[in-house]
Amino acid sequence: MKIAVWKNPVTYPVFKGLSDTFGQNVYQATREQLTTDIQNGNAQVALIPTDVALANPDEFDVLPAVAVSTWNNPFALLTVDTLRSGGTMGVVHGVEGRLSALLAAIVLKEHYGTVAALTERVSLPEEVAQDALITIPLEGDVNPASNSAVVLDLGQEWYELSNYPFVWAVFVTRKGEASPSVITTIRDTVAFLDDHRADFAAQWSKDLEIEDFVLNDLRLRLDDLAIASMTELCDHMFYYGVTEEIQPVVLASLPPDESSAP
Repeated sequence: MKIAVWKNPVTYPVFKGLSDTFGQNVYQATREQLTTDIQNGNAQVALIPTDVALANPDEFDVLPAVAVSTWNNPFALLTVDTLRSGGTMGVVHGVEGRLSALLAAIVLKEHYGTVAALTERVSLPEEVAQDALITIPLEGDVNPASNSAVVLDLGQEWYELSNYPFVWAVFVTRKGEASPSVITTIRDTVAFLDDHRADFAAQWSKDLEIEDFVLNDLRLRLDDLAIASMTELCDHMFYYGVTEEIQPVVLASLPPDESSAP
């Protein structure tokens, strides 16, 4: 079974864990490549950005039980000079930063009363991470740089706004291909990884802060809190123009006699 994983720092521990089990059948891919590979059958399962899955329910089956969510995210940061209620802010992002940019727009508007004008570019300068967010003042709304810049952890901001962890990525198959064997294989593998994360954390990174994040803030279960968070995100995706209607969160399911997690 080929498994494609969104190439993003927050999913890297899962990529490493899956690679330990499935070897070279696991590979990393961009947002656009993930969708293409699933649609063309080049991968049977993909860990894709949550907004892609929620915006395209007719294309994907979302697997139950496991996903990637966090209470905070040191890899999804937004640095701003000022936060003014009623103000405006430009946010430039690449394709890989699309989900973080949407989250930034939600957080800035709902939490701080600041409107974000999002501008997507095909790519960002080489010296900038392709999932980074770059803030710029809009014309006529100049806020000169100051020594009091604020760094927003978008995962933490979402938690403070909604009381839920933010779901960054979910496992999917092509529509109609979420067989019981696929569901149980992914569920059991990621559940094992979750249960033994202390054994793996030191292997993923020698950075103590990253190790602490993996041990304490990275969530690998698609539980009620994560589903509630996805449901709220669906509402925002509609109100922020990502979808034409509010999509329900629908998960693939197992027959009753196979649905109990280990």
